[in-house]
Amino acid sequence: MSISALNPATLPDISSLTSGAARVAGAKTPDKANEAKADAARKFEGLLVQQLLQVMRQTAKSGGMGSSDGASGQYLSMFDEVIAERMAEGGGIGLAATLQNALGVEGAGGAQLVTTSLQQAALSGGSAGVSGGTGGGIGSPLPTLQGATARLAQAAYGIGARDGGKQWGKQGTLSPADLSSQLATPAADGTAHFNVLDAQGFTDEYKCNLFALEAARRAGFEVPVVARPRGWGFPTAETVTSDAQDGRMKGNWAEVVQPGQVKELSARLERGELAVMLTGSGSEGRHGHMAVVERIHNVELDKDGSVKRIDFDGYEARADGAQHLVKRSWNRFGHGEDVPLARNGFESIKLLALKPAATPEKPEVLVSSGARASLKDFSSRSR
Repeated sequence: MSISALNPATLPDISSLTSGAARVAGAKTPDKANEAKADAARKFEGLLVQQLLQVMRQTAKSGGMGSSDGASGQYLSMFDEVIAERMAEGGGIGLAATLQNALGVEGAGGAQLVTTSLQQAALSGGSAGVSGGTGGGIGSPLPTLQGATARLAQAAYGIGARDGGKQWGKQGTLSPADLSSQLATPAADGTAHFNVLDAQGFTDEYKCNLFALEAARRAGFEVPVVARPRGWGFPTAETVTSDAQDGRMKGNWAEVVQPGQVKELSARLERGELAVMLTGSGSEGRHGHMAVVERIHNVELDKDGSVKRIDFDGYEARADGAQHLVKRSWNRFGHGEDVPLARNGFESIKLLALKPAATPEKPEVLVSSGARASLKDFSSRSR
């Protein structure tokens, strides 16, 4: 079944649900307003999933449980309604979390992930059983993820899925929808903001660091922010890897995974106990890189305990856009992508365990000082 089989004219109208939530938001406490908005998003998703089930049934052979005639059809309609409600309550197809974010529901980033092949098919528009592949394009998170691992993967999938993730490619251009932090601090010549114009590499450059750190920020983890010539921005992949060399990150925003912790890392990711990011520095003119980790398959260490090779599933911004990686390798050897599904030639590879932000709406950790008025404000004054 393809999601394109849905009839747009019969889709539920989100405005009728969100308008009611908005009225509640103005009349009740913040907690009650959050609850009302979240409920509206779940109801909308439940109605959509119900229609998905109905369309799927129409493509199946008639007769038996699939029959839609008479009393049997009424029972099937009730069955679809209950199943749709339960799916939405259990995390659904990911639409409710997206709507909750759009409605400003606090804590929406921690919504549960896709858990069934049918739900994955609805997200990808393909057949049941489809998940992120080894090729190009963004794919949905792995179905067994949970906890902190799930939050980071869901955030990476969410920001990469917009417009097919092409804006995160080397020739792409990011918009305010892609880097949307509200960080602003007073500066001598105005206000130092964090916005897309202040980001180094927001257009025509590699954006792996912006992608990985933005995913962490949206998932509610602490992220480092440095002063740019104008405004605040994320540090480069090379800067992050260099910072991790001494085993401690400036601002203490993440913990460098030590050699003795590597063996238990895979199991902890499976249990959702932590979220992990990869960072590597290039060599001989090659760029450094960053990636979000979902699952670790294998890690090889040198005699001194440093990472020599790592095979993993996750997300990264590549030259042609954001991608979901399955069984990819990073290696500290070679000087080109001559090994299938691999990045070679790293001078250093570090694993970083992210820390939940004490205040989710303010996850930025300022690791440098001296930011001046942002490019956005400076440009508007100079005209």
